[in-house]
Amino acid sequence: MTIGFVTQQFEKVVDWSFSAPRPMVLVWRRGEVSSKEVDFELSPAKPITPHPSTVWVIPAGQRSAAQARDVACEFAQLTLSPTTLGHTDLRPVAGEQDPFIHQLIEKIAHVAQREDVLARLLKETLAQGLSLHIRDQYGQLPSAPSRARALDADEQRRLIEFLHDSLDTDIDIPSLAELVGMSVHGFRRAFIRTFGVTPYRYVLDQRVQRAKTLLATTTLPVTEVSIALGFATPSHFTTMFKQRVGVTPTVYRRNT
Repeated sequence: MTIGFVTQQFEKVVDWSFSAPRPMVLVWRRGEVSSKEVDFELSPAKPITPHPSTVWVIPAGQRSAAQARDVACEFAQLTLSPTTLGHTDLRPVAGEQDPFIHQLIEKIAHVAQREDVLARLLKETLAQGLSLHIRDQYGQLPSAPSRARALDADEQRRLIEFLHDSLDTDIDIPSLAELVGMSVHGFRRAFIRTFGVTPYRYVLDQRVQRAKTLLATTTLPVTEVSIALGFATPSHFTTMFKQRVGVTPTVYRRNT
């Protein structure tokens, strides 16, 4: 397990997005924020109020994002190795407080810069305690392995039509799974096998492609383009667009 300590200087709006092969746990240490919303891969955004010890648990391979306003804070970012969890998965969590994990984090931070033998032993012991606590508190047994089936041609057609007609609305995985009569877990695996990307990535790609068309062929303001494509805020749209295209929407329009 690796532990990083992050300081976020004051910003009016900050977007965080994580999608990694290893599970992550973020622990709010201190700071101020006027509002914060967190979502997990196509699930509706959930408002939370961070306090010292608030945790954000992101399972391996899942995408999760957050947007905060008027924020200045410090948090710890824990990245867990496969050996830390064994055969255990983590459940997604946002907004719960965990005073015990916060206490361990603060003790590790207190001795982080020390390299004497006692400090190294203390850091190793505390990290082991963190690993065991995370596994006990947030772990869940993985689903029985099974080979994911691909979506057939009719299911693909229904999904594509629905997604293309719904880019301006909130799209959640349970609704997509229900559309083709599958469980959420089975649908996610079938979607990835069929399209080669997660549902979140597919929807984001389609929204960005639609945005490129609107920016190049209309005079709609960037704010209205973001609303028309279902982004939570114009700043979130700008961040996601730049990550995918390499330039901001304004620069893209100017260059087309």
